[in-house]
Amino acid sequence: MKLYAANLYSENCIHSAELYSHLFGWKIEKSTKQHSELSTGSGLRIIFSSKSEICSVNPGSITIGVQNFEDIPKNLSGFKIETTSEHYISYLDQFQNRIWFYLVPKEIL
Repeated sequence: MKLYAANLYSENCIHSAELYSHLFGWKIEKSTKQHSELSTGSGLRIIFSSKSEICSVNPGSITIGVQNFEDIPKNLSGFKIETTSEHYISYLDQFQNRIWFYLVPKEIL
């Protein structure tokens, strides 16, 4: 088994896909208001979904490994800092999805 995707909640999946694509450079594979998918280029997909009868979605989170905090994208408009520590910084988007930027040793990345 391998991790295939991180699922995140959105009320406007087109907007969320565009925001994350712009921020990280991920390719938008599918984009509708209720469901969008991005390809990260490393085999992982980021999926945004709205709540529906067939999809029970709650806010989610993804973790991005970085070697130092300078690797975090500078343009994080649309996100707010939630928590900081010496090992990580977490941000929330407008739907309360969380992005963790976690310090990971070079040999692990």
